Amino acid sequence: MKIFIVSDSFPPVPSGVSKYTFWLAEKLLQRNHKVYVITGGVPQSPPEDLKIKKLKGEVIRLGKLIYVYANGTRCWITLLSIKDLFKMKKIFRVTPHDIVILQGPLGLTLPYPATLFSKSPKIGIFHSVTEKPNLGFILFKPLMKPFLKAIDLKIAVSRWAKYEIERYFGKQDFIIIPPGVDTKVYNPNRGKKSSDSVNFLFVGRLDERKGADILIHSWSRVKNFEGKKGGKSVPLNLLIAGDGPLKEKLAKRAGNSVKFLGFIPEPELPSLYASADVSVFPSKGGESFGIVLIESMACGTPPIASKIKGYSDVVKHEETGLLFTDENDLTSKILELSRDENKRKKMSQNSYYFAKENYDWDKIADTFEDVLRKIKS
Repeated sequence: MKIFIVSDSFPPVPSGVSKYTFWLAEKLLQRNHKVYVITGGVPQSPPEDLKIKKLKGEVIRLGKLIYVYANGTRCWITLLSIKDLFKMKKIFRVTPHDIVILQGPLGLTLPYPATLFSKSPKIGIFHSVTEKPNLGFILFKPLMKPFLKAIDLKIAVSRWAKYEIERYFGKQDFIIIPPGVDTKVYNPNRGKKSSDSVNFLFVGRLDERKGADILIHSWSRVKNFEGKKGGKSVPLNLLIAGDGPLKEKLAKRAGNSVKFLGFIPEPELPSLYASADVSVFPSKGGESFGIVLIESMACGTPPIASKIKGYSDVVKHEETGLLFTDENDLTSKILELSRDENKRKKMSQNSYYFAKENYDWDKIADTFEDVLRKIKS
């Protein structure tokens, strides 16, 4: 099939939707579909553009990609000029295509003109979850309703993403297809765990929503304790991978007790995850799923995660990881896993097999292909 994927978020944007879009495009191309990705313009094309091109796909960049703050984090949107709109209209008119996949189809930037310009069947993939009332949906509901109706098939990445739409727009027909992780890339063999320390890892944006401040405050209470490894007492280490507006503030607060790694390119992430003993994801909300959770689990690194929407559906408490409710509980969970080596090993095995069985991208792509065939017929 000939497929357009339209998404504001695509590498180098650091987000789960960006990863989702790239992996989906790559997997469909590997299965001999023709894929065009329409996304926002950036000063320099990232390596992912070249990967798509090598697979005989195409990344079409329009307008200028910028970010705004919403839902406690940076949200990326594309500023389109009149010239960009005419260019997009021409692309859809002259390029034969069977299906258009819209990431975040109620976004007011790329998805809307794509919905207007293409006459082919449209699939919308919904990701958003908000803790507070969604002002965008409240204010622009009359404008959004016709575009929601124009989508031929709706996919939610989780039951919470489905609920987010239905609480504002009423009952909808949804298929739930979660994001995936490439277990050929993300797996325990990508790194080696240290024998002389218990290493904890945070991966994510350093902004208000992702909760790194909670982790660092909790770490100040446990940093001088010891864990167990190989039957002996060893020190605890915390690594912070990511960048964002709170980085300097967090680094100052943490002092020398935490190692800040900065932004880690995608190819280096599997090794980082696989080398850690435990990952920690203390997000304060606004998560519909949590790709970082399945990346970590696929590498055999069990997560300690906030007991919030999205995360609580992915982590099986006491089996593939631990869920915590507040900062005191997080402190307790860190100490528990640092000291219980047998539990860490058991959860490591469980998390790896769980991610491979339920979230491997090849299995997710099988489901997508079934959906594509269904909508085309």
